[in-house]
Amino acid sequence: MTSYAAFDSLAEFESFYREEIGPAMAADEELSIDPDRETPPYAWLKSNYSGFVERLRRDYGLSPGEFYDEVGLPPDGGEGDPWGLAHEPTTAALEGYVTELTRDRDRAESTVDSRRARLRTYVTTYSNTHDRADLLSPLLDESAKPDEIARTKAVFRVLDDRLGTLASKRKYVSAVKNWYTYLEETGRATYNPARNLTRRFGWDRRPVYDHPALSTPELDALLSVADADERFLLLFLAGWGLRPVEACQLHVDQLVIDPPDGDTPHVTFAAGERKNARRTRNTVAILVGVEAVRARIDRLQASDWSGHLLPSPEGGPITTQTARRWLRDLGERADVTVDGEPPKPKMGRRTWYRLYRAQRPSITADTAAVADAQGSSDPSVSERNYLDERTRRQARADAMADLVREELASVFDEYL
Repeated sequence: MTSYAAFDSLAEFESFYREEIGPAMAADEELSIDPDRETPPYAWLKSNYSGFVERLRRDYGLSPGEFYDEVGLPPDGGEGDPWGLAHEPTTAALEGYVTELTRDRDRAESTVDSRRARLRTYVTTYSNTHDRADLLSPLLDESAKPDEIARTKAVFRVLDDRLGTLASKRKYVSAVKNWYTYLEETGRATYNPARNLTRRFGWDRRPVYDHPALSTPELDALLSVADADERFLLLFLAGWGLRPVEACQLHVDQLVIDPPDGDTPHVTFAAGERKNARRTRNTVAILVGVEAVRARIDRLQASDWSGHLLPSPEGGPITTQTARRWLRDLGERADVTVDGEPPKPKMGRRTWYRLYRAQRPSITADTAAVADAQGSSDPSVSERNYLDERTRRQARADAMADLVREELASVFDEYL
């Protein structure tokens, strides 16, 4: 019997999936799916490998769907045919959409990879369910509209069992609906068969995400027993509000510790580097830990250093799996659990985001005043098009400064 508790990394979970779960899927005649193109239904995986599912959830904070995205499952069917469809126009329409996301919409690579994986799952499930690879022809035939809407729903009825969580189902519907919208906008479709799917399945209720924020006492307890690397990981997540992957890969070249007069120290990101790049700011204000980071850079520069603020023993940045392990171990040493679970990197970011949400009305009010002065009825348009990044950064920093100093600075200043 496999001891999942002995697995030390996601790489071991991936190897087990490829070597054990994949062949078991292929051998199950009742399942009747191709493990090289599809992942198993959630109910099947839970029934046959419950320990695998539970360990992913408990120690890595990952649902099966998130695990597949993390390690790149299923295989894409080869360089020549990544979509697994025997209909070139449909394949071309999928590739065109993915190319537009990357080239014209400035989506981050991780976002494009996730979108591609969800679309691949949808189109292969569609093809297998309806025994047809042409997803385009019905979209130009109004008389076929009722049947095509029914076919699309039938695909998601299959995926309903496979995906598991409400949040995952909504993400898949969103990816598919956006592709059909692209087809409408480029003249390949006269309607969107996925437009009302979330409502028709009852998936339009708000999903409950499983990563609450760390409280200030919990953060204090973790910092009190943490080593230097763990403390800076918590600083980047909870003190600066970076996403886990951004914190892990943070490089000294991204830091503007000594900005020109009147500006705020900040982290910079290249255009398109952040998730949701067009809707997400390209800088993050540093409101706590500036001197501690300056001292850390001085210490790291004394050695053969790659420039990453959280370097791995191999010299590059640490991975998100390492960050999860650090916080899990840290929670055990500090005797800290959050809603009965070990601390996770996303919980740190939510600590900062909780403060940001509290101050968002103040930021919006300031932007609205600028929009009104410019004759714009939409503050978001004014913020995006007429305010430079330094002005936006300063507005956020001004609004957040007092809360961060009150709730976080005193905690971090004691340990950094």
